[in-house]
Amino acid sequence: MGATPRVRSRPRREAFMSIPISHRFTDDDLPVEAGRYRLVASGSCPWCRRVLIARRLLGLTEAIPVSWSYGRGADGFWELTDGSGEPGVDPVLEASSLAEVYERTPGYEPPPTVPALVDMTSGQVVSDDSGDMLFDLATAWRPLHREGAPDLYPLNRRNSTDAWDAWLTAHVNDPHGTATHSKDEDRASEAANTVLIAFDVIDTLLARATRMEASREAALTVQAVPPLSAVVSVEQFLCGAAPTGSDIRLFTTVQAYEYGGRSYYPGGEAPSIAFWPALARWFRALEARSGWVGPEERSALGL
Repeated sequence: MGATPRVRSRPRREAFMSIPISHRFTDDDLPVEAGRYRLVASGSCPWCRRVLIARRLLGLTEAIPVSWSYGRGADGFWELTDGSGEPGVDPVLEASSLAEVYERTPGYEPPPTVPALVDMTSGQVVSDDSGDMLFDLATAWRPLHREGAPDLYPLNRRNSTDAWDAWLTAHVNDPHGTATHSKDEDRASEAANTVLIAFDVIDTLLARATRMEASREAALTVQAVPPLSAVVSVEQFLCGAAPTGSDIRLFTTVQAYEYGGRSYYPGGEAPSIAFWPALARWFRALEARSGWVGPEERSALGL
């Protein structure tokens, strides 16, 4: 299987996690094995979409099959679907609610979250961290990638992708969730402002790199800018001339923002991404690429 990739450590786990340990694909933890794992995902969830995009781009759709959820069931948790795609008992997981799958996992605390990676040898959830899944699919699963698959975490850009991933988590991914879901108006407003400032920053960096007019540069402060290792990497995409995992992390949140999320921001509907011309061009270019929006996501987003 080749050398074990360097596993990054993060200062905190992303979003809410339902299991105490989200396992990794390393020599002393989870083995990389086609057909052993099953991904539970929903096209409506931006955390799921980052894993689904990587799975398609890397050619892992057969190696890691998916069980789909289209919404909440009678228990208030993610419901599973039967063989026809209707709500019911998933024929592989043998459960009608994701909660039933999580309940097989030691240390589980409700609510169950997606994405969830299930080890079919035990029936337990072994990972519920979308960031870890994205990174591991791009690195540890490399022996099973399709021929010509993109390198989403190239070693010569790792300092840049690490910097972008951490900054996006703190300034875009997590705050967007808070802005759209928090019942605390002050927290939601602060989070929304964090996202909009981050969009100003990203738009400016992309504009400078692609020789567009940096329309939001005047609004920036030094405190808002990402680490230098992230800033110097920006070209057509965040870390060079080709998309990386960092672009995926940004893309799914911008997608969630544009297709419905902005209408839930405090104070009324926030501006369309057209307000940030360079960011909008980046987003539309990726949206048009093969593999970046699958049928399930397209349906969930109303595209």
